[in-house]
Amino acid sequence: MKKIYFILFIALSFNGYIFSQTPQKFNLTKDGVKPVVIQLDATYSASLIYSRIKEWIAMNYKDPKAAIRIDNENSLVKFSCYEAKGWKIKVNNLDTWNDMRYTINVDIKDSKYRVTFATDETRYKVWYNSDGTILKKFKESETSFENNMNKTLTSLYNHIKSPKKQNTTDDW
Repeated sequence: MKKIYFILFIALSFNGYIFSQTPQKFNLTKDGVKPVVIQLDATYSASLIYSRIKEWIAMNYKDPKAAIRIDNENSLVKFSCYEAKGWKIKVNNLDTWNDMRYTINVDIKDSKYRVTFATDETRYKVWYNSDGTILKKFKESETSFENNMNKTLTSLYNHIKSPKKQNTTDDW
């Protein structure tokens, strides 16, 4: 009986992992943002990942051609992003929102892709102590900065992982 419970416990432990995978998250540090590598299952070829990224850009930008900076088929896509309320700072108990301009580089290989976040914004470097810990007054700034970065990352991941929609027409 103990063996059955043990096997059941192991099976249920993996169940949540297998069905609810989420991408890794960008984390802001005093040195910037490290790239995130997302591993997919073997059915995702480089060309499929590339086409899903291009679809996502087309769906999320008014002028996709203007957003794309580099487009190397099946290997690299670099595009620009803008958030009007990218991160906030609390000054005199008032939230002051700052815009955020950044680029996303997506390096593509079969069954995986690497996402690199880059920005000219350097004000976040003063948010940290020399040992790398966040100053208390900038904790909300760091959180809002990371949330906006990860919103883009999660949206892109969800689109890549979503099943291909069948074209259904109502021609009868």
